[in-house]
Amino acid sequence: MTVKGNVLPRHQLRKVAAVFSVGVVVSLLAACGNSATKTKKQENIAVSINSQIMSMDPVHATDMTSVEVLNNSEEGLVTSGKNSKVTPGIAKTFKVSKDGLTYTYNLRHGAKWNDGKEVTAQDFVYSWRRAVDPATKSEDAYMFSGIKNADAISAGKKAVGTLGIKAKGKYHLTVTLDRPISYFNKLIANACFMPQEKSAVDKYGKKYGTASDKVAYNGPFKLTKWDGTDNTWKLVKNNNYWNKKNIHLHSVKYQVVTEAATGLNLFESGQLDQVTLTGTQVANEKSNKSFKLVQGGASYYAQLNLAKTSNPTLKKALNNKDIRQALSLALNRKELANNVLADGSTVSTGLVAPGIAKDPKTGEDFAKAAAVPSVTKQDKQKAKSLWSAGLKQIGASTVSMSLLSSDTDAAKSISEFLQGQWQSALPGLKVQIKTMPASARIKNMMSGDFDVVVGGWNPEYADPATYLNMFVTGNTYNFGGYSNPEFDKQMKIVNTTANANKRWAAMVKAQKLLTTEEGVIPLYKANNAYLRNTKIKGMIQNIAGRNPGWRGVYLK
Repeated sequence: MTVKGNVLPRHQLRKVAAVFSVGVVVSLLAACGNSATKTKKQENIAVSINSQIMSMDPVHATDMTSVEVLNNSEEGLVTSGKNSKVTPGIAKTFKVSKDGLTYTYNLRHGAKWNDGKEVTAQDFVYSWRRAVDPATKSEDAYMFSGIKNADAISAGKKAVGTLGIKAKGKYHLTVTLDRPISYFNKLIANACFMPQEKSAVDKYGKKYGTASDKVAYNGPFKLTKWDGTDNTWKLVKNNNYWNKKNIHLHSVKYQVVTEAATGLNLFESGQLDQVTLTGTQVANEKSNKSFKLVQGGASYYAQLNLAKTSNPTLKKALNNKDIRQALSLALNRKELANNVLADGSTVSTGLVAPGIAKDPKTGEDFAKAAAVPSVTKQDKQKAKSLWSAGLKQIGASTVSMSLLSSDTDAAKSISEFLQGQWQSALPGLKVQIKTMPASARIKNMMSGDFDVVVGGWNPEYADPATYLNMFVTGNTYNFGGYSNPEFDKQMKIVNTTANANKRWAAMVKAQKLLTTEEGVIPLYKANNAYLRNTKIKGMIQNIAGRNPGWRGVYLK
C-alpha cells in the first residue's frame, strides 16, 4: 500500500507508496564522526523517520513507516537481498513447477515467534486467508490476485478456504496460481504476505497491531516503546529469531523528524546516526564523508479527486480532460526537481520510474518507451488555452481547490511550488494549501478526503505493473477514483498473459493512456540523499522491492 515518503533501509517504500509522505526518508548522519553510537554499546544506533507508525498489522500497513518497521520485525517465506535477489526467509528451500503455477516451500524447523511458539505453514495459510477475506478489508488484498481464487474470494464469490494455499504438516506449504507470475517470489517478500500468529490476532482482536505489545514478531527485531501514537520507538534484537547470529545490531531507535534543519542538527550533535537530506542540504553536504546518495524507484505525482471534491464546480473541473492536461502543462518539472527539491530527484514523464524494466525485444527503458512529453513538458500557452476551453465546457470562470500536504519541509516546498505555478499560469484558479502531519494526510488521502494531493509509490517489485495496477478501477490505492475501461482492459492483459512482448505492449499502452488523460499528474522521481554514520556497514537499498532492512548491518 505504501507513497509509498520514505524510510531508512528501504526508502521504500512502498507502498504506498502511495501512501507515502512526500520528501521523507530515514537518514543516518554522523557529522565529523560524531554519532549516537558513542554511547554505552556500539551495537545501538538511532535514525530519523518522517512520520509515525500507522499500523503494525501486516494486512493493514499502507504507509512507508509501518512497512519499514514490519520489514524488520516480521519475516515471510522469502526476503529480499542485494539487487532484489530472492533470499530464503522462513522457507529454507522452494521449487516451481514447469508450468509456473505451483510453488512448493519447505519451511525451516526452529523458526519461532517472540513468545517461543514455532512458526508453521499454517501461520501462512491463516495470514493469507485473512488478507483476502472481504471481512478484513485489507487494503492490499488486490496484491494476492493471481493466487488461485483470490479475486473471487475478495469479491465475496467464493469461500476463504478455497484460496490456493495449503499446508501439509508443519513445514510444507504449497501455493497454486491461476496464471504464471514471473516475479511471484519477489512479490511475497512484501509485508502483507508475512505469517501471522492466530492466537495473538484472536487475543487482541481489533487492537492487534495498535501497540508494540499487541503484535507477534518472528523477524530479527521486536518493536518496543510504541503505544500507537509515539514519535519515538525502538527495534530490539529478537533472540527467538532463527538467524539471530547474523543480526549484529542490538537496537535501532527511531525518531520522527519533520524539519530538515532539526534532523541535521540532531545528526551533527551525535543524537542520530542517519538522517535524510533535502533541498540545499544535499549540495551543502556532498563533500561530507557521511554523505550517501542512493538511487530510488519512488515516483511522485499529483492525484486528483475525480469522485469527491470540496465543491461541485471543482468536481466538474477535475473530471474535464482539458483542465487536467492544463494543470500538467502548467508545471515546470525541471525547476521542481533541480531548484525546489535540489536533492538529486529527476523529472517524471510518466508514472513508472526509470530503471524498473526494459523492453524484452529492444532493451529500451520502460520510462522512455511509455513517456508522453506532449502533456508532461511545460507549455504555458497551451495550458492556458486548454484551461479556458475547459472552463467554457463546464460553464465556470473560476475554480477553487485545496492541495493536501504533509507538514515536512520538503512536502511544503512542493505544495507551494505547485500552488504558485498553477495560479500564475491558469487565470481564475485559486489553490489553498492544507497542511497536516503525514499520518493525518495519509488517512485523509485513503478516505478520499482531499481535492488534490501529492502521493508517491515505491515499487514493491521491479515491474511497471506495481505502479500501474494502482489505477485500475476500484483499486484500494486509486484514491482519486480514476476509471477508464481501456486502461482496465490493458491492465487485464498485463496481469493475465505470459507472453512477455504482448504484456510489454499492454503496459506501454496503459501508461500512455493514464498520462495522456492525466489520471494522475507525474511530477518527479526521487533519489535518496542521507548523512549516515561512517561506522555503519552492510546496508543494502534496492531501487525496487524490499530491502533486507537492518539484517546484516553492523558497526565497524
